[in-house]
Amino acid sequence: MTNALDDGTNDTQTPEEITFESFLNMPYGVIGRTASTKFEPNTSSKFQFWLSKRSASVTPSDSSNSENSTTSDPEGNTAQENSVSSREDEIAPIEIGNIVAALADTHDDITFGLVVEMRSYSDIDSFIADYLSHDFGDAQIEVPTDISEVVVVTCSVMRNVSSKTKPVGRSRVYFPSRLGIEFAYGIIDGRGDVLFNGAPIPVGVFENGDGTIAPIRIDEAFVLGPEGAHLNVSGISGLASKTSAVQFIIKSVLQHKEQRAAVVMFNVKSRDLLYVDQANPRLDSDEWSQEAYRVLGIPTGPFAEAHFFAPVDPHNRPRGTQSLRVLDTEHFEWDLLMIYEQIPSLFHTMDWDDRMEGVWFVIQEEIEQERLLTYTQMTNWVSQLIREANQNNQWIRGYHVATWQKMLSHLRRFPRSYQGLIATAGEGRDIPWATLTDGSVFVVDIQMLNDRGQRLVFGRAINAIGRMLENENLNLDAVIVFVDELNKFAPAGNERTPLKSNLINITARGRSLGLILFGAEQFASSVDKEIVENSSTYLFGRTETNELRTANYSAFSDEVKTKLTTLPQGRLLIKFAKFPQPIFLRFPFPPCLPGDQYSDQVED
Repeated sequence: MTNALDDGTNDTQTPEEITFESFLNMPYGVIGRTASTKFEPNTSSKFQFWLSKRSASVTPSDSSNSENSTTSDPEGNTAQENSVSSREDEIAPIEIGNIVAALADTHDDITFGLVVEMRSYSDIDSFIADYLSHDFGDAQIEVPTDISEVVVVTCSVMRNVSSKTKPVGRSRVYFPSRLGIEFAYGIIDGRGDVLFNGAPIPVGVFENGDGTIAPIRIDEAFVLGPEGAHLNVSGISGLASKTSAVQFIIKSVLQHKEQRAAVVMFNVKSRDLLYVDQANPRLDSDEWSQEAYRVLGIPTGPFAEAHFFAPVDPHNRPRGTQSLRVLDTEHFEWDLLMIYEQIPSLFHTMDWDDRMEGVWFVIQEEIEQERLLTYTQMTNWVSQLIREANQNNQWIRGYHVATWQKMLSHLRRFPRSYQGLIATAGEGRDIPWATLTDGSVFVVDIQMLNDRGQRLVFGRAINAIGRMLENENLNLDAVIVFVDELNKFAPAGNERTPLKSNLINITARGRSLGLILFGAEQFASSVDKEIVENSSTYLFGRTETNELRTANYSAFSDEVKTKLTTLPQGRLLIKFAKFPQPIFLRFPFPPCLPGDQYSDQVED
C-alpha cells in the first residue's frame, strides 16, 4: 500500500484487502510498548508507552527535520520508500502532535492516539548526584557507567478499530499508515469508505514522525451546513497566516463543494484582500505548494472573476472610491430608502431610549409612506416640526420638542460620521447582492472607514444577504461571509449590540439559511464565546502565552500549548466537529497575491 499524498480516494486497496496491518506502517517497525503502572494507569481516554531503542533501519529524518524531508518528497512517500540509515541507540523521531497506533498483543484491536506529552526518566537520584559523577561539574566528561534512560509518551485516545471504550492493554506501538491516520480522525471507516455526509473539503496535510503524509479533509455538511457550519481562525498578527489559510480553504471549498455557494469577503485592514484576483508568485515558485495543490485537486489560480466594492469618495465623485485598490473597483452609497432600517443601529446605546425610539417610529412611518424620499428631506421635515412646536405647545406627535431636537442633532451628524456611506440627496447605489451566483466572489473594502462605519457596512450586508437567502431570492444554498478582526463586530463581554446579537444568531441558526461566517482574529478570547463555540471548524495559528491561559485553550495539554507558541507560518492546529482530537496541519501558499505585495505600476 502507498502512503502518497493523493486525493484521498485510497484506490490501492479494496475493502476486502484491508486488514489490521493496512492501518499500520509495518515496514517502519515497532517504536515502543504500552505500559500501565499502578501510579500512572492507562484509561479509556489516554494511554502511555515507552519508546524503544531502534536497532533496525530507520529514516534519516527526525522531528526537527520533518519539514525538509517533506519538501524534498512532496508525494508523501513513507520511510520504507526512502533511503534508510541504522544506528544502534536511536529512538523513533516522534514529537507532540504525532499520531501513533497501539496494536494489542492479541491482535484483536488497534487504538490510535495523539501524542500530547513526552517525558524522559532516568535512574539518577538527583541533579547533585549527576553533577558529582561528572568530576564535580565538568560537563565535558562522559560518565563511563551506563545510565538507564527511557522516554515515556502520553497519548490522548482518538479512535479504535473495535469501537469499544476501554483502556489500552499490553500493546506494541507503531506509526500508522495514511489509511490509519485517516481512520483515526474519522475521515474513513474500517473499510476505507469516506464517512462524510457532504463532499470532502481538503484543508491541508498532516505530516507524521515517520514521514507519512496524509491529506486532511473536513465534511462539507459541517462547513456549509446543514449539519454544522462556520469557521474561525485565531493567531498572532503577521505570524499565524490567518488570511492566507482562509483564502486557501475558500479556494478548496469552491473547488470541491457539491452545494451552490458564493463568497463575500470584507477587507478591514490595509490591502489584505484587495488583489485576490491576482496570482501569487510565491506559490508559482514553491514546489511543495504546487504539488500540494495538485494532489489535493485544487486549482492554483486566483479568484479571477472577483468583484470589488468600496464606499464612494465624497471628494472624488462620481466614480471615486475610498479604497487602496488601484484596479477597477465599484462604488456604493446608500440613500434614505436603503439605509433607514439601519439608522437606529447608528446610535450609541446611551443615546437610544424609549422616547428616542418613539420619535424614530414617527419618522419611519413617513419614510415608509414615501412622504420622505431623501435624507435631506427627512432632516428638513424634522427641523420644520421643531420650529412649529417652538411657536406652539412644545410637543410633537406626543413627544417633547427636546427629544426631537436631540434626534435632529444625531441625524445631521450621521452623514459626516459615516462619510461616503449616506447619500443626502439623489439616488444611492447598493452592492448588487442579487447578482451573487454559484462560485461568485465579492470583496467589500471597508478599511478606510472608522470602526462605526465598518460595523454599519458589515451589519447591513449580513442583513441583506440573510434576508435574500431566507426569501430564496438567491439561487444559492450558501453564502460564505469572511471578515478579519471579528472582535470589532462581536467583542467578548456582556454588552449586546444589534450587530453582535445578529452574529450570535447567525452562528447559532444561520446554517439553516445558508449564511456561513468565516471569522479571523488575533485572540479568540476577544470574540464572544457563543460565536467561537458555534463554529464547527476552529483553526489556531501561532499564539501568545497570555492568550493560551484563557478558557479557549483549556482542553490542550501544556506541551500542545507550548508548540502553539512556536508554530511557523504555514502550520495550524485544527479542531473540527467530527475529529476526535485536534491536529497540526500544514497548508501551501495561498492562491492570491497578498495585497501589500502588489506593485503600484499599473499598465494603461
